[in-house]
Amino acid sequence: MDTTKNIYYWEFQYNGLSVYVASSNIGVVRVKISFTRDQSFLPKIKPFAPEAEFIEDRKHNEDLIDVIEAYLKGGNPPIDLPWDINATPFMYNVYRSAYKVPYGETKTYNDIAFMVGTPKGARAVGQALKKNPLLILIPCHRVVAVNGLGGFNSGIDMKRYLLNLEQNEIVF
Repeated sequence: MDTTKNIYYWEFQYNGLSVYVASSNIGVVRVKISFTRDQSFLPKIKPFAPEAEFIEDRKHNEDLIDVIEAYLKGGNPPIDLPWDINATPFMYNVYRSAYKVPYGETKTYNDIAFMVGTPKGARAVGQALKKNPLLILIPCHRVVAVNGLGGFNSGIDMKRYLLNLEQNEIVF
């Protein structure tokens, strides 16, 4: 992420969830969803762009907010927003592979490892996904362990919630 740009952020509540988004003129910087309000969202993203100006701005994030709200309504909106993230080439390949997992389906960490050309790299895939800055846009919740859900940086309850949402098992 370029440190000389503006980062536009917004927080909103949706269906009992706290949603946090941030973007630049290049693309989406962060998406976080939580069951509880998180005061640490902004302090956690500032180190990635220490010289950037952080501006609270819904309008700049309107397209992103529309996608997140449509998703949280149980829809499968097209997610084609550009990214502005810091990632190693390996992480970026993992993120692109996770991005390709279809709505309502799952792949294993092993599957993603094969997709990125490191068949014995399931743990490395898990570590890369643990650092995913774009929840929903990079649907890392769709990547599971061979024998269960596996881990999730936003908590296993959120992973279960998102998977259930995609299976239409959440009533609004």
